[in-house]
Amino acid sequence: MRKVGLIILGLVVLLSLAGGGAAVYLLVLAPKPQNEAAIDPSDPPPEAPAKRPAFIPLEPFSVYVVPEGQKPREVMVILHLEVPPDNVPMVNEKMHLLRDRYIRELLKGKPLEVPARFTGKDLYPLRDSLRGPTEEVLGKGVVTQVLLLNIIAQLK
Repeated sequence: MRKVGLIILGLVVLLSLAGGGAAVYLLVLAPKPQNEAAIDPSDPPPEAPAKRPAFIPLEPFSVYVVPEGQKPREVMVILHLEVPPDNVPMVNEKMHLLRDRYIRELLKGKPLEVPARFTGKDLYPLRDSLRGPTEEVLGKGVVTQVLLLNIIAQLK
């Protein structure tokens, strides 16, 4: 009786393993049927998915700001350029010219006047002043925007 029970138990385990293997094959490993619809040549081509912009980081720039009622302070600004993916090679190729033009733009004129407790929004005029040099070096429409990513105030 005991031998018959072991044989039946062995058959149940063997059938369970075979059923599990078949299920894995059918649900995971089996090739999926391809639903190929007939292509009509008069149909317009499907819309290409929109390409995500690339963000090119720039090395930090040191700029001077004058908080209300205080002496000028040095602030490090970290900028990124938002660029369509097709324009990335051109931007990288002219990056040295762009950095030179940015430095000249940031050094001309007097320091930016900001409130005593300034934030990134108070430095938007700085970011906006770099749009002109960007278009001057790279051309119009190559860079979507100059983004002010971070500011680091130097403590004295």
